[in-house]
Amino acid sequence: MSTKDPDSLRFLYEGHQDFSCLPTFGVIPSQAAMMGGGLSSVPGLSINFTQVLHGEQYLELYKPLPTSGTLTCETTVADVLDKGSGAVILLDVNTYNGVELVCYNQFSVFVVGAGRFGGRRSSDKAKVC
Repeated sequence: MSTKDPDSLRFLYEGHQDFSCLPTFGVIPSQAAMMGGGLSSVPGLSINFTQVLHGEQYLELYKPLPTSGTLTCETTVADVLDKGSGAVILLDVNTYNGVELVCYNQFSVFVVGAGRFGGRRSSDKAKVC
C-alpha cells in the first residue's frame, strides 16, 4: 500500500469513506483459533509448541472483512500426514461474522519429531497454494 496510490487510501486511513481491512487480515483471527484448540485437539498428539513450524498457508475470502465487530472461527483437523521426521497437520479454519462465512484458511504445520507413525505421506485435502 502507498499513500501515493489513491486506491490504497481506504486501507491506510480509518477516516476514509470506504475504510477497509487488508484482505490478508483474514489470516489473523484464524491463527488464534488454531492455537486455541486446533493443534491441541488432535487426539493422541501431545505437542511441544517449540517443535511446530508453519508450513503453508491458504486463504480464501468470501466477503469483505468488517472493520468492526466480532469474528468467530471454527477449526477442524483436515488430515494428519506422516513425513518421517515429523508430522504435517492440515487445519481448516472457517471465520464467520455472525452467521456469514467471510473467509477460509488452511494451515499446514510441521511438528518436528512426531512422524514415523505409519500414516499417509500426502493428502487430497491439502489446498494447492
